[in-house]
Amino acid sequence: MNRLECYQAAVVALDTWACNGTAGRPKTAPEYQLVVEGRDVPANYEHYSSCADRAHWRYWRLGCRLPFVNREERTPYPKDFHWGVNISRLHDVQKGAPCLFVLNEKGEKEATPPDASWEPSPGDEMLIWNSGPDAHSLSIISFDGSRAATANYGVSGMSKAVFPGAKVGNAPLTFKGKHWWYGEGVHAKQVQRVSRLVDIIETLTAKATLDGIPFDDNFTGEVADLIIGERA
Repeated sequence: MNRLECYQAAVVALDTWACNGTAGRPKTAPEYQLVVEGRDVPANYEHYSSCADRAHWRYWRLGCRLPFVNREERTPYPKDFHWGVNISRLHDVQKGAPCLFVLNEKGEKEATPPDASWEPSPGDEMLIWNSGPDAHSLSIISFDGSRAATANYGVSGMSKAVFPGAKVGNAPLTFKGKHWWYGEGVHAKQVQRVSRLVDIIETLTAKATLDGIPFDDNFTGEVADLIIGERA
């Protein structure tokens, strides 16, 4: 396995653990509450969307400490989690978000949707929406050329439903009409932003935290040691 493949194995293992695979996790699961830092509780069920918590949690565990990462655990005091910006932070290139970008007339970075040259890969983080308020954050676990398995939080939306809070889903990921789309039929949403894992890796400066994540055929002890050892 090369370096990128090692990171892909680790990221897929992180996302799979966070979601408990296709079986899913309820909002009450301690693993789910760890990822959302205790924010998605009954009093907030109808007001809080946890979809981007998984992405920020994953960035943090991999070792990213750039300003766009929105985690309470950054500095317990003063509190460093900011409400209402979880999605926008993931494509805030001015704060260091590694999503695809173009340079405007002033030479400044502006986040941009992926074009036909993007090759969806495990670990790539997508932001999808059609109207804005329906924005959703999800990560690619696998892609077979037509469908993608993805890691999702906030699966039951802002509702009283306890299950599923998180789950691995699977839907078409296709390029048509000059845009990438993810989802089935009328439920398909345009892929508006992408942070490729190959770019995410370049933002990592702190030691990765991979303890508690089960090993599998791809994510082995040797892979974990390699990643942790890069910034030990």
